[in-house]
Amino acid sequence: MNLTILGSTGTIGKNTLSVINKIDKKINIFALTAKSNIKTLYSQIKQFKPEYAVVLNLKDAGKLATKCKKNKIKTKILSGRNNYNFVASHIKVHCVLSAIVGAAALEPTYSAVKKGKKILLANKESLIMSGSLMMNEAKKNKALIIPVDSEHNAIFQILSSSGLEYNHLGISCSGDIKTITLTASGGPFLGLSKKRLSKVTPKEATCHPTWKMGKKISVDSASMMNKGLEIIEAAILFRLKSSQIDVLLHPQSIVHGLVTFSDGSTISHMSNHDMRIPISYALSWPKRFKLRINSKVENILDNLTFKKIKPGSYKCLDLCIKALKIGKNAPTVLNAANEIAVDNFLQNKIKFIDIPVIIDKALKVMPIKKFNNIKSILKCDFETREYIKSYIEKKWK
Repeated sequence: MNLTILGSTGTIGKNTLSVINKIDKKINIFALTAKSNIKTLYSQIKQFKPEYAVVLNLKDAGKLATKCKKNKIKTKILSGRNNYNFVASHIKVHCVLSAIVGAAALEPTYSAVKKGKKILLANKESLIMSGSLMMNEAKKNKALIIPVDSEHNAIFQILSSSGLEYNHLGISCSGDIKTITLTASGGPFLGLSKKRLSKVTPKEATCHPTWKMGKKISVDSASMMNKGLEIIEAAILFRLKSSQIDVLLHPQSIVHGLVTFSDGSTISHMSNHDMRIPISYALSWPKRFKLRINSKVENILDNLTFKKIKPGSYKCLDLCIKALKIGKNAPTVLNAANEIAVDNFLQNKIKFIDIPVIIDKALKVMPIKKFNNIKSILKCDFETREYIKSYIEKKWK
């Protein structure tokens, strides 16, 4: 199997390469991509010898090409967003891991879907932005979209193990599903007062208690935006209504998802909080690799806790549910506003509690309309970002 990894220098990309190192089955790395981390990318190129490697700008590509040439590495070095699309849709590629952070993953992921590839989806934003457009294209081209996020992968494992067929049409017999439940650790600020939240720092927000993740997704976890985005993703992936998706606070991050079926049965998925497990299943589906990862779940069963989330407890979570119910381009507006808000928070330009205020403003101001194509999605994304940048600049001088 030839695999392209979009975002190989991030946490998911690194864990995927770690899984590939552990398994006996041959998976050939066709292409690796990064934004600008050429140091890590070069070490990956040396080890895996991909046919292509892609970075964002020409200058970094030149530096990387010089290093490869000096060490007689034959990997072809490319640059630019168009070449992300090129390595994602290449005729030799069977499978694409979409692990680029944020909206930047939309075009290459969509390019892969149009060519009927197997997509391992670790980037939820590309699906949230495109919604039914991405899923309809997958159906048309018989592309498989398999979730890598631990919660969606858990739901996917439960449904697959329960005999429900999964193909380019999604999960069949969805009428058998009464509800699904996603779990949330609550992030580093679980239980903090609003007064204390107004003073939290980017450093505190990026210290997740259980998962090792990038800065952006760590902030999203702290605000519960990440869980809200996961609700939208689950609705699209599994063809469910918002009323069929629940969330439980579960700080230990051992139970990742539950499915309640129409006969009253509830089945859960448990594993250590190790991203190599969902990555491995996404790569191996419908079978399983022998990963040889130590599992000690049974030793902590007595300490597992679960708590319902009261409506209004997390503004970002509520805004995601609102955007899902509105539909059309509302999730795209929400996502774009959040990315700009989080970036400004990480630069200490706004407070943590300002993030949902900014997102709410975007949902109220930006026109809500239906998408016809990727260009219209990208236009909405761009216009929302520009509006929010201007809004922040005026209000938070």
